[in-house]
Parts: sequence; C-alpha cells; structure tokens
Amino acid sequence: MLPLAVSCGAATQIPSNTTGPASGTPPATLAPTSVSTPSPVGQMAHIPEVTYRMGSDAGEPDERPPHQVHVSAFDMDLTEVAVSEYAKCVRAGGCAPAATVIQFPGVTSSDQQLYDTECNDNRPDRQDHPENCVDWPMADAYCRWAGRRLPTEEEWEYAACGGSCDQALGARGGAAAILSSERWPYTTRVAKTWPGPFGLYDMAGNVWEWTASTYCPYDRPNCGDPRRVIRGGSWSMVDYLFVRLTDRSPADPATRNTNVGFRCARSQSTSPPTPRP
Repeated sequence: MLPLAVSCGAATQIPSNTTGPASGTPPATLAPTSVSTPSPVGQMAHIPEVTYRMGSDAGEPDERPPHQVHVSAFDMDLTEVAVSEYAKCVRAGGCAPAATVIQFPGVTSSDQQLYDTECNDNRPDRQDHPENCVDWPMADAYCRWAGRRLPTEEEWEYAACGGSCDQALGARGGAAAILSSERWPYTTRVAKTWPGPFGLYDMAGNVWEWTASTYCPYDRPNCGDPRRVIRGGSWSMVDYLFVRLTDRSPADPATRNTNVGFRCARSQSTSPPTPRP
C-alpha cells in the first residue's frame, strides 16, 4: 500500500554481473588513463518475449492468484527517469514542471510542509536522483515525448526478476536492494545498487514506479478501478514486504508524492526509434 508520505539509445541486454572493460597496460610512452563505465541513464534493455508465472502466494492478497501471462518483447529503461532527464522534456515544452508541493487524497497542509523539501526537481544536488512528485499524466507525457510509454505491470514484474520474483530477492544484490530502501533517508542517485537480471537498476526501492495498468484483482482485470498500479517500493518503506517485486499498490492518478517516480518502456518495432530531442 502507498504510504503517506532519455535520448533514445539502442536497447542492450546487460547481464547482472556486467563489469566495466578491463584496462590493459598502457604503452610506456603514455600516461595511464582511467576507464569509466558509461552511464546507464537514458539507456534501455531488451526484454524478450515470454510466458511466465506472475504473482505470488507469499505476499499480499492482491498478489494472488499466481497466473500465467504472455508478454511480447519490449525494451525497458535501465534506470528510473532522473531529474536531469525530465528537465529536457520540460525545456522542450513536452512536459509540465514536476511539482514542488505534494498532492494525494487526504494530504494535509502539515504533510505538505513536512515533505515538500523532498521533491527533487528544484534540488541542484539531486539532478541524478529519480524525478518524483510527478502524477500519472505527467509520467505518461514524458514517456510519450521520449518515444516510449509507461510499462504494464506484467512487463514491469518480468523485467524486474525474469519471472522468478520469489527467488530474485535471495540472489546477489537482492538483500542490498531491500536494505537500501530503509537505509537511505531520502531518494538516492539512480543506479546506485546492483542491477537485476536484465541490467535494470532500482526495481526494488528508491521510488515506487507508475505503470500503465489499472488496479484490479488478477481474476477480475476489468473491474473499473480508476487507480493505477505502482510497483517496486520506495526509500520510505520500512517493511520488506512492500519492497518485494510482486507487491502491488494502488495510487490515484493525480498523486504527486515524494516516493513515486517512473521509468519508461518501448514496444518492439521493425523501424528504428526516433531520436529524442
């Protein structure tokens, strides 16, 4: 449950144990140079077509029943959309500026005074943090501007753990991802922890992520609930159950909260992607 509170690069599939290129011994006549790993911000991973078992019997009631779903091949952002990336859309006139005042059903003026400093958009020291305090239409507008779209929750869950979400958090990096959501007092820079099976970062923790899906029981997909599903948990969670990769939470589309951000997906196409401004 929700607590109170990219130029288009080519898609690449990056294994979770990828490291930077090895540096060789430089010629004796040249000074050694450092080797830097390219930033994953703005890059995408290719997620292959699959039929997998979605959901879990081990978590909340809305994660049940586990069921088979088919997902066509798609691409997914390696990171949550960073403040610096969202700013490009604002400058281009494709996006409204991110909020500096939180807004969600039941919010009070005291809540706003307490949490407004945690909106990242106007923080020069958080340009590499995920953009937060954006509602669903704002996230959707950014993804469309970037030639992408918000992922469905079926896509999101498979991209997070390759179809083995109950086991994924016991793998290398899983425990760190959960602990990170409790250890950091606010958001952190994107891609700070280990990536998952497709090279995606921060699928557990940092910020909840908007999806394209409406919040309905798995056995009643057309229930008519207007709320959207958010996934992944956030820095504000203190219970690991809400950072599990099968956990689902509903959010009013107009919610602008400090612990909610997003990443984009892209359907496979035979034509090359249109470069983003």
